[in-house]
Amino acid sequence: MTFHFSRNHCLNLEDSLRCEWLETNSLGGYASSTILGCHTRKYHGLLIAPLKDFNAKFNLLSNIGLAIHVAGKVFHLSTNKFPEVFDPTGHKYIDSFDCDTHPITTYKIGDITFIKELIMPQYENTVILKYKLQTSSAPIKIHLHPRLTYRQIHELTHDNIYMRVKTYTMQANTYKIQPYDSMPPLYFDTSHDVFFHPGPYWIHNFEYLKERSRGFNYHEDLFTPGVFEYEMKAGDVLYFRASLDQPTSSGKSLFDEEHKRRLKEKKQYAKDSIPLRTLKQHAGQFIINNVRGETSIVAGYHWFDEWGRDAMIALPGLTLYCGKDDEALAVLKTYAKHEKNGLIPNYLATSGNEHAYNSIDASLWFFWAIQQYCAKTKKTNLVKKDLFPAMENIITAFCQNVVRHVHLNDQGLLWVGNEHTQLTWMDAQVYGQPVTPRNGYAVELNALWYNALSFYCDFCDQNKIKYDSHLREILIRLRESFISTFWREDLGYLVDVVNDNGQDQSIRPNQIMAVSLPYSMLNREQQEKVASCVETHLLTPYGLRTLSPQNLRYQPEYSGAPAKRDAAYHQGTVWPWLLGHFTEATLKCADNPKEKAGKMQKKLSPLWHSHLRIGCLGGISEIFNADPPHTYKGAIQQAWSVAEVIRALTLLEKV
Repeated sequence: MTFHFSRNHCLNLEDSLRCEWLETNSLGGYASSTILGCHTRKYHGLLIAPLKDFNAKFNLLSNIGLAIHVAGKVFHLSTNKFPEVFDPTGHKYIDSFDCDTHPITTYKIGDITFIKELIMPQYENTVILKYKLQTSSAPIKIHLHPRLTYRQIHELTHDNIYMRVKTYTMQANTYKIQPYDSMPPLYFDTSHDVFFHPGPYWIHNFEYLKERSRGFNYHEDLFTPGVFEYEMKAGDVLYFRASLDQPTSSGKSLFDEEHKRRLKEKKQYAKDSIPLRTLKQHAGQFIINNVRGETSIVAGYHWFDEWGRDAMIALPGLTLYCGKDDEALAVLKTYAKHEKNGLIPNYLATSGNEHAYNSIDASLWFFWAIQQYCAKTKKTNLVKKDLFPAMENIITAFCQNVVRHVHLNDQGLLWVGNEHTQLTWMDAQVYGQPVTPRNGYAVELNALWYNALSFYCDFCDQNKIKYDSHLREILIRLRESFISTFWREDLGYLVDVVNDNGQDQSIRPNQIMAVSLPYSMLNREQQEKVASCVETHLLTPYGLRTLSPQNLRYQPEYSGAPAKRDAAYHQGTVWPWLLGHFTEATLKCADNPKEKAGKMQKKLSPLWHSHLRIGCLGGISEIFNADPPHTYKGAIQQAWSVAEVIRALTLLEKV
């Protein structure tokens, strides 16, 4: 799938401002904006990087204003939103925007054809812009205005007296600025001699439309240290680099190497279908080397960090289904290393070891991810060597009831949490209170527990590892008690939660895990009924609803201020990541899997065709509204959304 947008599309602000691109650097950093270069979010910027000393991601360089001077006239090619006005309106000069391997904008002004490209090299907190004057009957001058933010990604910058305004020239074509004493410096360098005009100033009241719609503050001031000037004639190229590191190689060579790497990766997936190829090309955006030097997974862009639950669910689709088996093992080893008291961390801190252990299912999804790794690679020897100690610790901790907020009852079921905790994936809270209280016996946690324990026992048997025979007895009791606790023959589905208040009979997608996981407690008839119930009540073209529309608590739209959005987060809102397990379950139950796969591909085609060109180009959003037209919401590029859609589409295509 190519991402080409014509002049007419770019002139339509309503459409073009909805199309966003994302560049990443495999360190957790990124660059992102709309196809016009007009920021609509406080998370947009050209250089966003995790700073270890601050345990957070920082937006350092917002954008670079671009203007062409020719024959006494000035053409401003940037587009910015201010209160009640767009100024300047450089989008009117855009002839096309392309984003195959990286963002490329082509401008047309009379006989001038000017091209701007942007790329982030892998493993560097660096952004490189390539400016080329392709055609022009006369020389031109370009002016580049770097605009700095230097703030955490969730905050906004405003005019202040603490900004240090001096820019230092280190050597020819290399410049250094350190806006604040406590912050790292930013280095600028160019491939040719440029003239730098020092002239620090603030530009006030940039306006971010997406933040306004999300109920957040949406005005920001940006700081410009001065202007870079360069004269060009037809055929000339200028590379402009901004980096947290002092340059040691040319920006041109770094740009070309990164472009070559991406072309090679693209070729790797040439035999896949177009949507699958596109998704696989973007899957690597989530796999990072974090600040501790570990291989990990970013849960989503722009604002998510390293989340254990998301990482385990996303791991197979991002790695094993994309030919990255080594990366899969490396991620598993990272989380195994941080296992503590039977829990895989649900959040890895950017620095230090103050990780969060506030989920139960991350540890159980850890077993599922290992299952997928074993099935794909057959490298059980590596699992035994590198992962088994963590597996053993988790099983032992759960069975001995030493995991906080978890109790294993005599029937083998897991009781989790209390009325004040949110320990499952449906963890939204409003004013400190759970929106979807799921304390007690949660259906997917117990399905995951049965799967994990079954896999553990079989793995030990197959690898001649001694283990407590009592575990097999727990499995027998668990199988029977799961059915008696959750199955409702009169309703034809599994209830969602059972606790002191009785059965929560809400139709939710969590029950599908009892069908899709490799080890299931349900017989064939029960599996078919669960799959049918979920399809009837919850399936949309973009994923599964989190609650049936027939439920009085159903929320059709995810919108408004944060509290209102959180109240709808798991009360109907559609999640694409659930499609992986739904697809697996549905194909398992189908009398004619090939026919069923064809119908599902038709049903879900909007997700991996039209949606890939709206929102984050080539990516899958975090969530969608529950009711048609199912507008995309949340993070524009979510790890488990991309991963599980890759897995679902692969399963459907190979039937």
